[in-house]
Amino acid sequence: MHPALWLAGRASSVGGHMVAERLGRSVPRVADDVPRNGVDLTTDWLTAVLCAGSDGAEVTGFDVPAEHAGTTTRSALRVRYNDAGTAAGLPTDLFTKSSASFAQRLMLGGADVLHGETHFFMRFRPRIEMEAPRGYFGGVDPKSWRSLILMEDIAVTKGAEFAIPTTPISRSQLEDLLGNMAKYHAACWEAPDLDVLKTPNDFYRNLSTFVRMGPRTAVGMERAKSVIPESLYGQAARMWEGTRRALDVATTQVPHTLLHGDGHVGQVYITRDGRMGHTDWQGTMRGGWSFDYAYLVSTALEPEQRRAWDHELLEYYLERLTEEGGKAPAYDEAWLRYRQGVFYPYSAWAFTIGRAFYQPKMQPDEISLACINRVAAAIEDLRSFEAVGI
Repeated sequence: MHPALWLAGRASSVGGHMVAERLGRSVPRVADDVPRNGVDLTTDWLTAVLCAGSDGAEVTGFDVPAEHAGTTTRSALRVRYNDAGTAAGLPTDLFTKSSASFAQRLMLGGADVLHGETHFFMRFRPRIEMEAPRGYFGGVDPKSWRSLILMEDIAVTKGAEFAIPTTPISRSQLEDLLGNMAKYHAACWEAPDLDVLKTPNDFYRNLSTFVRMGPRTAVGMERAKSVIPESLYGQAARMWEGTRRALDVATTQVPHTLLHGDGHVGQVYITRDGRMGHTDWQGTMRGGWSFDYAYLVSTALEPEQRRAWDHELLEYYLERLTEEGGKAPAYDEAWLRYRQGVFYPYSAWAFTIGRAFYQPKMQPDEISLACINRVAAAIEDLRSFEAVGI
């Protein structure tokens, strides 16, 4: 079926399910139920999810002190327990992400990104010793594209402060993030159950259901002309071909591991103890380690910082990956994969600023320009066209 026709059919089905939900036919009671948002919960459902394994524990009440909507609807949640639950030390400061609106369900469900965070929190996070929120529930209803994630509210539990994509970052902070990355890469290196996740190639095919990413990156090049090196300006088609090849490398030529999938600095936080962590795992994928590495390093650093630290940062990551039990490649191969990997970060941000009128504005233009400036300089410095054979 043509993707547009398929999406139209799913839109009708999702709309029908949402009408039924508003008529009260989706009240969550048991742990397998997926709530329609982070507000319309029940103490029965919270007890089933949070108190399993704690004899006599029950949720007696909850409050939702804050809620806001964007790509997902996000709600703070404060939970109260009976004496048994309190004595067991069950979590009280929680946070939910849900696909509460029709637009959210259609965009996230159609692009097949609803399941990634559920898989991360419920399947992979428990096996990884890393700095990231703990998850307590993740669920997706495949018919209605209703979804909800219930996780630790790290703003309260860890005093976390959240970065934006252009937050200045020191070398030690970046090394902390690379060490964290090495932990989740190593813990899931070639894990058999990674096959539940999409690959970078899958992601691109899913996104193409909605938009033509290549042409939008060409528009983005024009809008970002002021920050693109003269040697790269006017080569939008070559940049997109480089991106296509880079996605294929990450999918077919490098051993698979768990990928964050959208790992710029705007997806990290710093705890009250000064530790750096990764959050917002909605884009979780499987593929080559270099996909995450190239995205973080090329977008996090100003060109002069990256030029000074590039080789040592890669050596640091490879050492941490080996220490954590991953199968680190030889340095020369790793350097090649890094050089290849910087095309996708460029296209992700060129696509963001090159959006069509019907796409949401995901970031302010000044942030997109700053990231494009950093990654375009990396493509030029690293001779990345040569690395992908263009």
